[in-house]
Amino acid sequence: MIETEEFEGILDLAVKQLNKDVRENSNYHDPQAFEKRVLVALQETAEGRGIKISPSFHPHAFPDIIANGFGVEVKSTTKESWASVGNSVFEGMRDPSVLRLYVVFGRFGGMPAVKWGRYEERITHVRISHAPRFVLEMDRDAPLFQQMNTTYDEFSRLSSIEKMRHIRAYSRGRLKPGETMWWLEENPGEEKTLPLEVRVYMKLSGEEKKKLRAEAALLCPEIVKGSRARNKYDRAALYILTVHGVFCPQTRDLFSAGSVAGKERGGNYLLRALRNIQNEMREAALRLDGRLVEEYWGIDFPPQERIKEWLKRADRNVQSWKPSEHLFKEEQKK
Repeated sequence: MIETEEFEGILDLAVKQLNKDVRENSNYHDPQAFEKRVLVALQETAEGRGIKISPSFHPHAFPDIIANGFGVEVKSTTKESWASVGNSVFEGMRDPSVLRLYVVFGRFGGMPAVKWGRYEERITHVRISHAPRFVLEMDRDAPLFQQMNTTYDEFSRLSSIEKMRHIRAYSRGRLKPGETMWWLEENPGEEKTLPLEVRVYMKLSGEEKKKLRAEAALLCPEIVKGSRARNKYDRAALYILTVHGVFCPQTRDLFSAGSVAGKERGGNYLLRALRNIQNEMREAALRLDGRLVEEYWGIDFPPQERIKEWLKRADRNVQSWKPSEHLFKEEQKK
C-alpha cells in the first residue's frame, strides 16, 4: 500500500484536471459520465507509480473506485450546493480490501467545480428515509463521528444493531420538544408501521381507553403541567397514534375531560383522571419495552422502579400541586 500523502497528492492533481474538464464539457455533468471521468483522471495521474486503480467489484458496491487499499466514492449534484445524501450507514456491500476512504464530489449547479475530501471528515449528518444514510458536506467542518464520540473506523466495524444505537442516541439529541423517534428501530430489519385502519379514540371500549391513557401518561409525565401549558398532551397523543393507530381529535379528552375524571365535578380533573388509571399505569410500567421507555424518557429504568421515577418527573413538571403527594402511595413506601 502506498503512503497516504502520495495518494492524496494524486487526488490533488486529478481534481485539478477534473475542474478543468467539467467547466469545458457539460457532458461530464451526467453522474455516470462523471464517475467514469474520475476513474480515468485518477488512472492517468497515477500512471507509472505502480498503483492499480480500478472500478469496484459491483455497480452497487462501496466505494466506487479501488486503489491499492484506498477507496474513492464519487458523488455529484446538479444543485449549487456542496451537500449530498451518501451511502447507507450499514455499508452492506463495502469492499473489504479498502482501508482508507475518500470522496470526490462534483457540483454542477452554478459554476461547475470538483473537490475531494477524506470520507469520514465529510460526513456531517444522518438522514432517515427507508434506511439511515450518511449526509456528505464538502464545505462544512462538522464531522458526525465527533458528535457520536467515536471514529468512522470504529463505527464501520460495529454490527448493524450497535450502529443503530449510535444513530438513535445522535437522533435523540436533535429532537425538538414534543418530537419522538417512533420510526427509528434499533434493528434495521424491523419496521414500525401503523395499522391500515386508524381507529378513533372515542369509539374504543372503556377498558382499551384506560390502557392507552395509562401508557401515554407513564411515558409522557409532562401531562401534569398546568392547564395553560401549551402542547402538554402532544407527545401523549402522538404516542397513541403512532404506536397504536388510534386518533384522538380532542387531546384534552385523554385526561382533562369530566368523562375520564369520574362523577365528581370541579377540583383537579387531571389528578382524578390519573387516580382512575393508577393500576393500569402500574401494569404498563412492568410490561412496556425498555427501548420505548428510553425513547420517551431518554434513559430506561428497571420495570419495578419506573413508577417512582415517573413521580419524580411528574413533580418537576408542575408547581401548583405535587403528584407524589397524591398518587402511588404503595410504591413510595418500598
